[in-house]
Amino acid sequence: MITVPLESRHLSAIAAIEAAQLPNPLNLRNLQELASRPAFRGFVAVPDSSADPMGYVIVLAGGGSADIVSVAVAPELLRRGVATRLLLFALAELAGEGVEEISLEVAVDNAPARALYERLDFREVGRRPGYYRRDRELVDALVMRRTL
Repeated sequence: MITVPLESRHLSAIAAIEAAQLPNPLNLRNLQELASRPAFRGFVAVPDSSADPMGYVIVLAGGGSADIVSVAVAPELLRRGVATRLLLFALAELAGEGVEEISLEVAVDNAPARALYERLDFREVGRRPGYYRRDRELVDALVMRRTL
């Protein structure tokens, strides 16, 4: 597995992972709009440089800070270290671009993701009540941040 910058050719596969993994997925059009922004940074894990992504991280960065918009891994590859490798790569790349601080939101009930972010030194700095919608239920988000 290698980690490389996200390219436009990866967006369809990323949309499929979003749809499979997330309750409120970004569709292909949303992803294309994000990718057109100057602040957009994206990274994918692939088995080789010509293959579809196994996972990805999407970030908006500027002015010394960044926000993780989305992180996901193909369902069949969960808990195999793909997200950890992706995030470590993204953090190193962003630090190299001058990003000093990075933030994200995670559902309070997403224990595996919270544990991953805590292992990577993200710390809880706030809470957004009712941030996520799952069917008819609202779920709070924890705001987490780390310094690079």
